[in-house]
Amino acid sequence: MSALSAAPAVQAQTALTKGVAVTSLAGAVGTTRDFTLVVPAGATQLSFALSGGSGDADLYVRRGAQATSSSNDCASESATNAETCSFASPTAATYYVRVQAYRAYSGVSLVGNYTAGGGTPATVTLQPGVPVSGQGAVAGAWLRFRLDVPSGATNLTVRTSGGTGAADLYVRAGAEPSASAFDCRPLVVGNEETCTFAQPQATSYYIGLYGYQAFAGVTLTASFTQPPTGGATWPGFDAYYVNAIGKTGVALRSALNTAAAHGHVRMSYSAVWDALKYTDEDPANTANVILIYTGRSQAKTYNASTNSSDPDAWNREHVWAKSHGFPDEGQWAHTDIHHLRPADVSVNSTRGNKDFDWGGSPIAEAPGNLTDADSFEPRAAVKGDVARMMFYMAIRYEGNDATGVGNLELADNVGTSGNLFGKRCTLVAWHRADPVSADEIRRHGRIVERQGNRNPFVDYPAWAEELFASGCP
Repeated sequence: MSALSAAPAVQAQTALTKGVAVTSLAGAVGTTRDFTLVVPAGATQLSFALSGGSGDADLYVRRGAQATSSSNDCASESATNAETCSFASPTAATYYVRVQAYRAYSGVSLVGNYTAGGGTPATVTLQPGVPVSGQGAVAGAWLRFRLDVPSGATNLTVRTSGGTGAADLYVRAGAEPSASAFDCRPLVVGNEETCTFAQPQATSYYIGLYGYQAFAGVTLTASFTQPPTGGATWPGFDAYYVNAIGKTGVALRSALNTAAAHGHVRMSYSAVWDALKYTDEDPANTANVILIYTGRSQAKTYNASTNSSDPDAWNREHVWAKSHGFPDEGQWAHTDIHHLRPADVSVNSTRGNKDFDWGGSPIAEAPGNLTDADSFEPRAAVKGDVARMMFYMAIRYEGNDATGVGNLELADNVGTSGNLFGKRCTLVAWHRADPVSADEIRRHGRIVERQGNRNPFVDYPAWAEELFASGCP
């Protein structure tokens, strides 16, 4: 008889208890931990959530069979340990859960929960500026979240948007909100609700979404302006950038090149239209986007894709001009939304592919913007944003990978060509004058949600000084 091949090893399964966290999970890169949760008939709002610790663990869930990274009903693969899989109307079955180490991780907690007999799902920890989408609950049910706000933070904003049905937003500092105990409860018609706190406390803010009517597809985002220290603006910083922290010079640049590429999923140029409608959405009017140079709030639908002859439509502005290193759509930088922004067609034409520098003549249609024969100066509110996009591009694309993009570099002059772009010290000055804001952090979080990778200079602004400020006044 021919030899039989060995049967695949059976993974050990750990049974979860409803609502009880399994803590102190750890694993080396590539390893897996497997769990099960028996969900009874009639259960609703089933959720599995990873949180805490360091490193990067991903979450996979499947009903009735072993979950893997390639076979699952839900895959949550962010660049941190904040992972969530939710099922508004689960069927009665055993749900299989896999925690897989994208990078080595430790100190992580996993909880599985569902609503049954009036219970509520586990509280999910939010990352500032990173939306959680697809939220839903039955009428009368709660979804619970938490955001940790550091000392010195300002302009805390908690916002719900999109979806169907009617979700009511409740926010409370230091304790779970209820129908009678809260610090903010907008109670508006629909799911577009916002709570703001100009000077929030240094504490955990607890957020509840209550089903006034059954709701589904709602997005929740919470963000704040970080203390102006020049340090990390994102709680996941220590784990995500573990290989860059403490390094300088060439070693730091190499580490950030790797970090900036992590999780990057290239999109088509046509997909950029919808991506920008999300990343640059006007918080005050979700039917609109904010145009980068004019600051104008304009209908998402009023763009050059459908209004090609209108100079006041908006189009896809390459802040690092595509003629400087990546003219073809197949090159990853061509569709990298970290540097793509909605812009007025005629103002975008005025900017062209000019370098960034001080001075020039005012642009009547875009107050605060100046231009001359070889340079463009954007309005003050986005100077730092522009600078950090340019720093990102110079780090992300070093000509050392399969993106089809050569080595992009910042130059000390204007009138550049090829893979060069200027002007380095001007951009450093703009970065200093216009620090990372809550709006920039919010947009960055939405970019990460759509494209997967991060901009190190939004997460840790001080790295711009280390890598680009040499010789700059």
